[in-house]
Amino acid sequence: MNSMEKVRIKSEIKKILKTMPNILFAYIHGSFLKEKFRDIDVAIYLDKEYKYDKKTILKKELELEEILGRKIKYPVDVRVLNNSPLSFRFNVIRYGEILFSKNEDVRSDFEALTISEYHDFAYFRRVYMKEALNLEV
Repeated sequence: MNSMEKVRIKSEIKKILKTMPNILFAYIHGSFLKEKFRDIDVAIYLDKEYKYDKKTILKKELELEEILGRKIKYPVDVRVLNNSPLSFRFNVIRYGEILFSKNEDVRSDFEALTISEYHDFAYFRRVYMKEALNLEV
């Protein structure tokens, strides 16, 4: 796939997600940003004013995968960032690309908190790897 087609796909995903009032910002990440890919990975952040349980989040992810996949004709994997594991959030921020942001204050706070938590936890991760797995990291 050429770069123009990738730009078109990103634009289409952005256009669809921006219309959804409870999505404050979104990233595209994973293999789609490289040359070869099997699916398109999208991470979204939901407005905290809405209340979400795990079942509602899963339903939202599956619903968006269906909508986006049907529109762009490629498999799409959608994940909600709000309660995702720290390492996932950090990698999306570090290696992903922002598709859009409706609220820069919320997005920058989310990124700052995630990066801070990740680096705070790095010490404990190294200790665990050394003691439990006998690995030097």
